Amino acid sequence: LFRSETKYLKIGEKKRCSGCTACVAICPKKCITMQADEEGFLYPAVNITACIQCSKCVRVCPYTDSEFTNKPEEEELSICYAAYNKDEEIRYKSASGGMFRVFADRIIAEGGVVFGAAFDKDFAVEHTYAETLQGLTVFMGSKYLQSRMGDTFILVKQFLKEGRKVLFTGCGCQIAGLKRYLKSDDANLFCIDLICHGSDSPKIWLNYLHSLFPNESVKKINFRDKITGQYNSSITINASKSVFCEKERNNIYFRSWQYGLFLRPSCEVCPFKKENRVSDITIGDCWGFKKIAPEMYDDKGLSSMIVHSEKGKSLFDAVVHQLSFKETLIEDVELYNPDYIRSQPFVYSRRKAFWADYHKHEMPFKELLEKHLGETKKQKIQKHIKKVIKKCLPLLKKLRS
Repeated sequence: LFRSETKYLKIGEKKRCSGCTACVAICPKKCITMQADEEGFLYPAVNITACIQCSKCVRVCPYTDSEFTNKPEEEELSICYAAYNKDEEIRYKSASGGMFRVFADRIIAEGGVVFGAAFDKDFAVEHTYAETLQGLTVFMGSKYLQSRMGDTFILVKQFLKEGRKVLFTGCGCQIAGLKRYLKSDDANLFCIDLICHGSDSPKIWLNYLHSLFPNESVKKINFRDKITGQYNSSITINASKSVFCEKERNNIYFRSWQYGLFLRPSCEVCPFKKENRVSDITIGDCWGFKKIAPEMYDDKGLSSMIVHSEKGKSLFDAVVHQLSFKETLIEDVELYNPDYIRSQPFVYSRRKAFWADYHKHEMPFKELLEKHLGETKKQKIQKHIKKVIKKCLPLLKKLRS
């Protein structure tokens, strides 16, 4: 997986590295560091002058076969639910149905520790932990970015050695890396992964944020603001002097997903989807709610939840009284939320053109996004025609009556 570059060895095939940091955590000489590439993604770099060639970094990688990377064959459990948290305040503040909090609250109540992704002071994303209910609030809500792991895996191992319960929430690749590092499935470790579309470049995100508020300091970010409901949520950013709020479906930044313009390369061929999930529980949006659970949907937040293990089932049973739920079919999740089973293919011609323009530094960032993600003249005309038709429909109905 590695290639030589000066005194460092670096990843040669970027599609086979999710940046999980298992190799960093296991290195006995601490000679591996995570370094950002030209797209802003973190990759391991080995200082070859300090390396003793023990190969632990290679063996721990979740991109090599292992019982802790692949779902055990004897584990047949796969129970699917549509559900939401009965606590309406937590449900509203969550991206979907507030499922993370109901599990996290339980672990905290039992004296455990919860790990998750949180914004740092610059509104990049890092993995950290909480030991109180108040500390859990920073983990709530979606964050479509690669989180810096730091010493997370080492800390998880320390807490488990102390006999404490640990809830680790993250992407499937991060959980696979954690289990490879631990080399066991500790009874006190509970892992919840998300139905993930992919991780955006931290560099591009910060560029976008600065383009919106060049002369202001950002105070708060909500990627999935339910002010317009779960189904049609908005991105809301509060700055020192103004507020930016726009429906996700209209936002130019999110339009990049359909082309993979600034997703991590490994996200195009993710091996930690489908039925190969080594987590105990998977949670995500319950799209297709009109068929799956129409009686439960009120646009306040509804989650799909898939239980993969007996540990996951025991955790679910412990909080079931705090949920409204119904058992559903896994086939419906796969149909209506296809990110559960497949990766998003990149449009390489567009991706290459975007990054070429980005590295030239010849235009403001807003212009760069508009050039590569803005509506074409044809799309603008079609959009205008649709608006005109929508305005005329009530008049046409009156004339017919």
